[in-house]
Amino acid sequence: MNRAQKMAWFTLICVGVGMVLSGAAVMVFAFKFGFPKAFAGLAFMGIVGLAGLSPVIFRKKPGEVELDERDRMIQRRASWAGFGASYGFFGLACMTTWFVIGQKGSISVNVLPQIFIGGMIAMIFVQSVAILIGYGRGGKGEKL
Repeated sequence: MNRAQKMAWFTLICVGVGMVLSGAAVMVFAFKFGFPKAFAGLAFMGIVGLAGLSPVIFRKKPGEVELDERDRMIQRRASWAGFGASYGFFGLACMTTWFVIGQKGSISVNVLPQIFIGGMIAMIFVQSVAILIGYGRGGKGEKL
């Protein structure tokens, strides 16, 4: 397993743990305190930030070639997949808000950072999955 795969697995674990803990906390807080206070459970999504430490945890080994043409192609395709997921998330979030609130309604400005963070999480999650799929397919003689 190369460095990019290790970093992708670490990112997926961080996102998964953050989402599960956050969802559980929101549900518990919703039953105990009700909904605006239940959104405090979203603070567990901060665990996703640990994924940013993956370049420090999985350092490049001295003397090794870090990227070749195949690695760059996989990284590029994974970045495009992440961009597409983020764009789709923003579109879905905006259109859902528009349909639920209506044309003459308004939303709290506190929702905007949540939408932004959701798009970012969608991007890093899909990018990590695309990296793992790219390396998984490449070893079987298939064209990428």
